[in-house]
Amino acid sequence: MLTYQLTSQDLADVRFAVSPVAETVLSLRALRDPGRFPLQLAWVRAVQPYVAELDWDVLRWLVNDTMGSPDFLTPRPSSPLTQLDDELTLIAAVDQATFERQMIAVNGELPAECTIDKVVEALRQYWDAVMAPYWSRMRTLLSADISYRGHVLTQQGTGAMLNGLGPAITYADGLLKVDRVAEQSRTEDVAGRGLVLQPTLFGPHAVIPFDPGAEPLLGYPPRGQANLWSVVEPPSRHDLAQLIGTPRAHILELLTHPRTTTDLAGELKVTPSAVSQHLQLLRRTGLVEPERTGKQVLYRPTELAALLTGATVD
Repeated sequence: MLTYQLTSQDLADVRFAVSPVAETVLSLRALRDPGRFPLQLAWVRAVQPYVAELDWDVLRWLVNDTMGSPDFLTPRPSSPLTQLDDELTLIAAVDQATFERQMIAVNGELPAECTIDKVVEALRQYWDAVMAPYWSRMRTLLSADISYRGHVLTQQGTGAMLNGLGPAITYADGLLKVDRVAEQSRTEDVAGRGLVLQPTLFGPHAVIPFDPGAEPLLGYPPRGQANLWSVVEPPSRHDLAQLIGTPRAHILELLTHPRTTTDLAGELKVTPSAVSQHLQLLRRTGLVEPERTGKQVLYRPTELAALLTGATVD
């Protein structure tokens, strides 16, 4: 178990991020032991034709038998908009001493075939072959989860948000406890360094830094994974319009960020009451959800809508 000690200021500074390179590295777990990741088996099966062509002389050293990885491979992201190229640049710039120490800590040795340049190149090839074709769908779900957590935080508070991250994660009285992540328990003081919460599809319970004392980071399982691979491709605009009706399909297209009924009516050049009727139907069918901000009611698409349309929502 890992326990993070959080002050009131630490709680106020909690932030969310999505990391393409972390998902890339952590996905190696699912290929190594698919039985631990039943919700991602569809992805594992889909990428099998491309797996054998990758550089496993290098990739096999990036995740060990206990699913640990060197921390330099998963640099703490700074925002939900982090790009893969930026993260690979950070990995390429890691100093040799850190590279060697962390590789040995995870694997018990430093393989001769592993250099920083080879690791970066192997990750790039891996991304292109088995992650990039599916990243839009993955990122949509991860981003939708962050939006949901933000909603819980603003409506119910930080404690409720933290306690809802997953069954292995609990919070009370300034202590954030993460179970099922390490053989030896440890307690670490966040101490103003900032805690980053990062949804990941390849936990499965939670993900923490390998090194004690590393920058505070917690990967947690996002909501909606059971439906991630249920639709092969998002429907076309025409098919979506046939499915739910052109006006409602247009409303979903416009909800790239939370909007009011009046705002949508102005965009669509119809009356607010007409838009309200469509929004109520979309709400009843689980495609939008309301959020009250002061005297305004804003509507945002749900995870289901994001998966249906293939769009990324704020």
